[in-house]
Parts: sequence; structure tokens; C-alpha cells
Amino acid sequence: MLKNEKGAIEIVVGIIVGVIILGLIGMFVYFATIEYQNEETVEIVVKDKYIKRYSDEDTYLVVSEDGETYKIEDLLFKGKFNSTDLYNQLDIGKTYKITTTGIRLQYFSMYKNINKIEKVD
Repeated sequence: MLKNEKGAIEIVVGIIVGVIILGLIGMFVYFATIEYQNEETVEIVVKDKYIKRYSDEDTYLVVSEDGETYKIEDLLFKGKFNSTDLYNQLDIGKTYKITTTGIRLQYFSMYKNINKIEKVD
């Protein structure tokens, strides 16, 4: 009788460990691909823009008049390698229609990523 109970416990523990591992893999995939999800187009007025330096890497940041902060960063799987060009197209005080992907998570310093810019007259 003990042998069967021990085997059942091992099966339950194996299932729980499997579910935890699958959950962790799912979270990793979600956070690894979040930069490519949640596309939206909004109109903003640029309040400020600046470059934030982390060691050897620079991050282009743009602040809108409504207080939202966006980043401009290359995205390998979108074939987007023009971040510097996009950053240089923006002028403070001007209005733009921007297309973004990603989400804003303050606790992880994650910003929506600007992928397209269209000047609004």
C-alpha cells in the first residue's frame, strides 16, 4: 500500500513542477516578445527628448505633453534599425502621429517603443 501512495505523490509533485516550469517559460516568452505586441497609433506633442546612457548603451527617450514617456529602440524581428533617424526627426513642441508597440511597466523601466513617426501640421 505504501508503494502506491509514494508513486502517487511523485506523480503529483511531477505535475506541479511541470506546471511551474511551463509557467516560467510562458512568462519568459511573453516578456521577450512584448516589444512586438500591442501596436497602437496615438497623436502626441513632444515636450522633451533626451538620451539615457546605460554603460555602453544609449536609449532614446521622448516625453509627450501629457506626461507619457516613450523610447525609440531598434527591433531585430521587425527589421527596424532606424532608431537614431527617428529620434532626430522629432522636434520639441511639434505634433506627431506615432505608432508604438510594447507596454509601459514603471517597475521594470519599460516604455512603449516608437516605431513610426508622421508629422502632423
